Amino acid sequence: MMHINTAGIRSGALSGAEGNKTSSDKAPATQAPAAAGAVADEVVISTLAGRLSAAEKATSATIRGYDHATLGAWVNDNTTDILYPLDAEHKTAAAKQLPQPNDAASAKSAAAATAYVDNKGPNPFAGLSRDQLSAITNDDSGTFTINERRAAFTQAYDEEQAWRTQVVAQAMQEYNTTGKMTNFFKSVLGHFNALPQLEQAQYPDNYASGLEDKIKLDFNYFNHAAGDGPPTPGSLADMQKNQDKKALDLFDLLIR
Repeated sequence: MMHINTAGIRSGALSGAEGNKTSSDKAPATQAPAAAGAVADEVVISTLAGRLSAAEKATSATIRGYDHATLGAWVNDNTTDILYPLDAEHKTAAAKQLPQPNDAASAKSAAAATAYVDNKGPNPFAGLSRDQLSAITNDDSGTFTINERRAAFTQAYDEEQAWRTQVVAQAMQEYNTTGKMTNFFKSVLGHFNALPQLEQAQYPDNYASGLEDKIKLDFNYFNHAAGDGPPTPGSLADMQKNQDKKALDLFDLLIR
């Protein structure tokens, strides 16, 4: 069952205060405006779920039988289409595309995506899962407009860059503390395994197995040896052990 996170997918989402109310706190059904808003929210969620399902089915039919290389090339072609030049001609053509189905909720999503591309509004797909973002990004069936696909691609890209910044900082701390990068490789492998299939297709076919090999090796870059082996001649640990009593930093050691 597909779970839709309504945060960020429409401008009319409930505020935090409204969303946290219990059933006893909510306005009685006799108040038409509140009831109408609740129905509108349900329609938006239902419409997005249906469009996601249609996009996923169309993509599954298209890529059936593709090997890793063919799938990766197909995804790269999609990315090229999505990242069209942001000149007036291309932007005008993109803004004219209609979503499917072209109902009020879908039209609102498409308009929000166009506003985002024009730097006039937030990303309408913030809060969706990476699988959902991938489904929108790689939909070439016409269910989602090119601007919706661009917004979904950008959201996934921004999330990926934020994760990479964080994991690299953790890697440097691990390296400076232990001389190893094993936990870093474990984090990267776990992250890769959790990515949607279409995102994985953009990595080398042996990407996961290469990370597994590095994890098993548990290499110590200070000692230049696997596991907890002693410093090898010429390694950083060996140079530090044999240096003069005068302290030298890592840069000094490397350029001596």
